[in-house]
Amino acid sequence: MLYDIISAIKNLDFLSLNEILTNIDMLEVLKDPYFIGFMVSCSIIFIIRGMEKALVMLLSAPAFLLLFQRTIEGTDALDFDAEKLLIFCGGFIAIAAVNIYVFFVRHK
Repeated sequence: MLYDIISAIKNLDFLSLNEILTNIDMLEVLKDPYFIGFMVSCSIIFIIRGMEKALVMLLSAPAFLLLFQRTIEGTDALDFDAEKLLIFCGGFIAIAAVNIYVFFVRHK
């Protein structure tokens, strides 16, 4: 999979890259032990070096992807569920609030 992504980027074949990326299930990627090990090792390095902004950015991207996939899980494109939309908006506001606090409010 990684080889396909790299070759699509090298060939500037964005149609193929889009197809590869849409077939990736982020819930499965987040459960992968190698991905978890990578995230934990990067988090430990960021904590030791005092790089809180990088740590928040590192953890915000998978959190948002997980929130998005949980929200659209089991729904059609034209299906509108107000409860899931409310959960998505609340989760997005929480992630954005943490990012805004770390990047703009808290100064070091």
